[in-house]
Amino acid sequence: MNTLLPKAEWLAGLPQVVAVGSVLVTDENGLVLLVKASYKPYGWQFPGGMLDLGEYPPVCAERELAEETGLNCRAAGLLAVMWHIPQESSGGRAVVQFLFDGGQVPAGTSVRLQESELSEARWVRPADAMTLLDEKRGAWLEAALHAQQGEPVQVLAR
Repeated sequence: MNTLLPKAEWLAGLPQVVAVGSVLVTDENGLVLLVKASYKPYGWQFPGGMLDLGEYPPVCAERELAEETGLNCRAAGLLAVMWHIPQESSGGRAVVQFLFDGGQVPAGTSVRLQESELSEARWVRPADAMTLLDEKRGAWLEAALHAQQGEPVQVLAR
């Protein structure tokens, strides 16, 4: 007797995950770029968004940064990962967010906002970013800043 499920049924029973690519961009003065989503419940965050089908996470992060801000920075190294357990608000799916190092841009670099998604952008000191970001994104930033200093990349669970 064969107890194996048909492949389609087996695949349908696996956990579903939404993947997000984001970029941490700083300027030569150490200011961090934050963007504010115009849709609720999200507020201040890093430029980024969901991966398209077949898209590699750093490519997504670079694409989203360009779409949302007009900046073209390379998503060089992985700084931090955040794992969100499945919740009703995510359709029962887990969410994994990758935060990449977008490098440094000159001080005073302006951004062109994607008005359909964002209402504001700010260059802020990391300490000020912590007051604008929610708790989980603040922890993500802290982990990313440590990784920029050579500490191991962290996977945060929220």
